[in-house]
Amino acid sequence: MISMEVDNGMTLDEAYRNTVDGLEELGWEDLALDSKRKGINALFEGENDIWELLIHFHEEGNYRISSRSTWKVQNNTSDLVQHLVEKINRGNPKHEFRMNDNGSFEVKTSANILEKHHFFEEMKKVMIRNIRAYESYASMLKRFVNITPEYLDVETEGFRALISSKNQPATIQDEELIRLNLQK
Repeated sequence: MISMEVDNGMTLDEAYRNTVDGLEELGWEDLALDSKRKGINALFEGENDIWELLIHFHEEGNYRISSRSTWKVQNNTSDLVQHLVEKINRGNPKHEFRMNDNGSFEVKTSANILEKHHFFEEMKKVMIRNIRAYESYASMLKRFVNITPEYLDVETEGFRALISSKNQPATIQDEELIRLNLQK
């Protein structure tokens, strides 16, 4: 959670408009905008999936960033994948990780940004942290959920060792995970 000193705080409308304008200045296109509910959704298509970045402005000063992608989780791995995601979630207090029944892996990051003059720069930092958190675990989970049944027993042993380990997952280091530039 990010908190900054109040410097002429922004209304929800101003925060929403500032973010939309900032993303458009970065060259982001095809933003799905919901000005009534103050939501932004940017879709990115890869070779194997569609990934989304969602931004919601719930209440003044409190903004939620989410990134998610949907994959098919095989029934024989769904319990183990759910257990792994819960383990990741417990080890990282800055982000909320979840996997829903539709096979959607999602990372949510909340931020309080109250400084008007540097709002979009701070919003960008929160978006980058969210994307990096998502990327750091998504590739591992995708590899696991897409594994073929004949290799499941071998893969499961390694994942069971990870799940049963007493060590907390390493915290995400911003410097080590630079993979996505916010310019689309």
